[in-house]
Amino acid sequence: METAVPDVTFRALGEGELARFQDFVDPPRSGVGDRSRIYEQFVADGDYRAGWVWVAERDGAVVARAAFAAPPGEPLPWCLDWFDTGAGPDRVAVGAELLRAAYAALVPPDYATPPHPDGGRPDYHLFLPATWRERADSRRDAEYRIAAAERAGLRLFTERVNLRRTPDAGLPPRSGRLRFTTAADDPGALSEALAAVCSDTRDAYARRDAERHGPREAARMILAEVDTMPGPGRAWWRLARTPGTGEVVGVVLPTRNPYAATIGYVGVVPRHRGNGYAGDLVAEALHLFAEAGEPVVDDATDVANAAMVAAFRRNGYRVVGHRVILE
Repeated sequence: METAVPDVTFRALGEGELARFQDFVDPPRSGVGDRSRIYEQFVADGDYRAGWVWVAERDGAVVARAAFAAPPGEPLPWCLDWFDTGAGPDRVAVGAELLRAAYAALVPPDYATPPHPDGGRPDYHLFLPATWRERADSRRDAEYRIAAAERAGLRLFTERVNLRRTPDAGLPPRSGRLRFTTAADDPGALSEALAAVCSDTRDAYARRDAERHGPREAARMILAEVDTMPGPGRAWWRLARTPGTGEVVGVVLPTRNPYAATIGYVGVVPRHRGNGYAGDLVAEALHLFAEAGEPVVDDATDVANAAMVAAFRRNGYRVVGHRVILE
């Protein structure tokens, strides 16, 4: 295939040559793309596989690279979560051509995965330091990758804030103004509350699902996703109610991901927003985690959802990174 950079070869790595990915000539040193696991661990865990890891080669050197991922056993990649555009003045062009070649090979016409039930293609998750906009080196490295992805046809979907809470933050007091009930005892109220949240939300994923399928289906999709996570199931899920009338104010779905405790979803119904209830919902989840002996809690929310970011921070979370998502 003829490309805009004819002196570069773009190819997938086969079995036995996945280590070639680490021959990349210009790894970023700005924190852009840093992950909690090293590349070799992703390979060992089965997230990165032969055919899903791509390189661009010029004169025998790896000048750009991209790795697509999915949980073990999944037949199609769910996302692109490691991408380096390379060095040199044509780095954006090289990176864009690498992504074009990889997406053309990896995305069949009937592509659909759990994160993409409506089809499309794997989205690109760019992991960034917490202060990436304030650091010239991080901002530069991020902008190269975003520019290459956009040239390859991807578009910005959202930016997320990654937050972490550790035991040294202390446990916040439980809410004295709300009453919490087990959501599994009233599944109808849970669905109604979550649909109300999805009808007017700053969460980009829930908003997109509500626009495509309606708030009730968006709520069902959230519940189905959290149900698949390796937490204790619905035993931790809570509805927050007013003490007097018992009216549902919000919902919080504590669970676990494969690495730590996390809040699968949290939201306040629109008519009760503006009262700081999101902080009460988060505090309740933290008490459930503490009772279960969960030392670390990892959560995330959209940058645009300033109220939710503030609720996490009031409860002792600190920002540990950002994640830009293009689709």
